[in-house]
Amino acid sequence: MTLLKFSNGNAKLTHGEQVFSLPAGHACPFARECLSFANRETGKITDGPNTVFRCFAASGEAWAKSARAAHWHNYDLLKACPDRASMIDLIQASLPRKAKLVRIHASGDFYSMTYFEAWIEVAKRNPSILFYAYTKALALWTKRLDVIPSNLKLTASHGGTHDHLIATFALKSAIVVNYPVEAESMGLAIDHDDTHAWQGNESFALLIHGTQKAGSIQAKAWSVQRQASKASK
Repeated sequence: MTLLKFSNGNAKLTHGEQVFSLPAGHACPFARECLSFANRETGKITDGPNTVFRCFAASGEAWAKSARAAHWHNYDLLKACPDRASMIDLIQASLPRKAKLVRIHASGDFYSMTYFEAWIEVAKRNPSILFYAYTKALALWTKRLDVIPSNLKLTASHGGTHDHLIATFALKSAIVVNYPVEAESMGLAIDHDDTHAWQGNESFALLIHGTQKAGSIQAKAWSVQRQASKASK
């Protein structure tokens, strides 16, 4: 069996995570404000018609050919599965043996109910592993609220096609802000290392990060962040 590819957590993720990803944008049917695509072959970035801030994962795929290839490898294998049982078997067989904390989708999202249910079942079969994910697939999540196991921590990501469901179902959520003062005005803590995503039940904020569209408010905010980071060193 050809297995899916997982990676070790990057500099932001400092808790020994194993990370699973799919192609940014291409596997994000519910994205809206962060919808961006990296061309599979060239890596060229294309933003969606309603993009406000460019997807960090898409920017990463644009310059990292190896990451782009790994994400498409995973997507191709999953899309080739004839049913949910096959997806479950594939994910289960691919889980790194050392996994204790798994981030589902540093890039990509739950793109279908069958795929979402496959991860739910994998989490149930592995109670010693803590799985977590940011997701805009709220139309899927809210139809399966009663079967989500306690070791699968989901955070609703603002900026998708079904944001109204966040308030309707009181979902834990994360919102991207340009500056810390915006988070403060909303009474939200800023998560810098995903701790808020896999611990607790409180909503939180994330600072804009990654290359943004030239001349945009988000590009200026990202520049300010980088300058502040350099000054602090």
